[in-house]
Amino acid sequence: MSNEKYSAARACGPFDDSALERLRRMGLLTAEGKPDRDALAVVSRLYAGLFYDELCDFYSELHSVNNVCRSLIERGNADDIRLPFLSICWAYDAMYCALPDPVWWIAGNLELAVHFAQGFIRRLSEFTEEAG
Repeated sequence: MSNEKYSAARACGPFDDSALERLRRMGLLTAEGKPDRDALAVVSRLYAGLFYDELCDFYSELHSVNNVCRSLIERGNADDIRLPFLSICWAYDAMYCALPDPVWWIAGNLELAVHFAQGFIRRLSEFTEEAG
C-alpha cells in the first residue's frame, strides 16, 4: 500500500478528462478510442436483462413492465440520437434505481451511449415479444 495520505477523494465523472482512459480499462473502448462493439453487445444484453428484472420487481403487473419496454422501444427510433440513452436513464430513475456504474460512465461518450442504447433496446424488444 502507498504511504501517501489523502485528505479528500478527487471528484470524477463521465465527462472528466480521465473518462476515456476509464472506459478503455473497462474494455468498452479500443486503444484507438473507438467503441468495442463486442464488449458493448455483452454489456447492453447484461444490463437489459437486469433492468427487465428490476421492472418485474418494481411493477406488480406484466402489462406495466411491457408498457415501459414499449415506450423505450418507441424512443429507440428517435431523430435525436441521445434520446434512447436518456430514456433508459429516466426509466431507472422512475424506479428509484441508480444507474449501474458502467452505464453511468457510458453517459459521457455519445458514441458509446448510442451503441449501448441500441443493444439494450434490441434486447428489451426480445423480452417484450416473448412476454406477448
